[in-house]
Amino acid sequence: MRGPGEPLLAVAIERLSRLPANRLTATALTLLGLIAVADWVTGHNVSMAVGYLLPVFVAAAAGGRSSTAVAALSALSWTVIEYGTQLAPYSNQLIPAWNLMSRFAVLWPVGALVSHLAARLAEEHGLSRTDPLTGLPNARAFQEAADAEIRRMRHTGAPLTAAYVDLDGFKAINDTNGHATGDAVLAAVGRVLGRMLGPDVPVARLGGDEFAVLLPGSDTEESLATLHRLHDHLLDGTAAWTPRVGFSIGAVTFTEPPRSVAELLERADRMMYDAKRHHRNTVRA
Repeated sequence: MRGPGEPLLAVAIERLSRLPANRLTATALTLLGLIAVADWVTGHNVSMAVGYLLPVFVAAAAGGRSSTAVAALSALSWTVIEYGTQLAPYSNQLIPAWNLMSRFAVLWPVGALVSHLAARLAEEHGLSRTDPLTGLPNARAFQEAADAEIRRMRHTGAPLTAAYVDLDGFKAINDTNGHATGDAVLAAVGRVLGRMLGPDVPVARLGGDEFAVLLPGSDTEESLATLHRLHDHLLDGTAAWTPRVGFSIGAVTFTEPPRSVAELLERADRMMYDAKRHHRNTVRA
């Protein structure tokens, strides 16, 4: 969906840039072939000049090299077809060469600008979904990842475990050592979560000293084993700071898809508070 006031062109570029580069390049070359055939068939009756911008635009989302190559091929195809369909000879034999260079001089900057915009949009997209302190995905990114996992669960029927991680005694760290030390502890937690769970496990800092983890395809027994190992790693990773912090982890395994991400988080949050009320610094599912 396009956000309010968000340019349609920017939305199109961002969505294209999410596709694999080889797929974008192949699509651009296919479009160029179709436009070239249409240009040849219609001859001088229909102008296809603007059409040659389309494959360059698509290729630009794959990167600068792709857009440059497609811009060159587009300019060459345009010029060759024009030369082959001329009704009368050129007044000067240098005209085709001039046309080729001038067309490339127009198509190449268009591709370069779109490619630059795609890179900037991808960078902003990443920043808007990354927690700057820990480097983990943020709450917005977790919402998107959880939505995707719930949809996948509806298709596969595989279980999904959601875990809520909260630091015990974090306020004491801030009160005793200051917020800079508290930030260092949170950064260490982020490193442990990223290293121990790996890039394929959705994990995020939701805010403050609260984190969330998704374990797709894991039942209760498997999830508990993973979360107990995670708990041990978190304690080891924060052992350098005093007073010591603990970790209350609440987890819920869904065998039926939750209605929403809000429900998923609410139930995991309740289990986390259950862990805090009973023992603190433990895992509860």
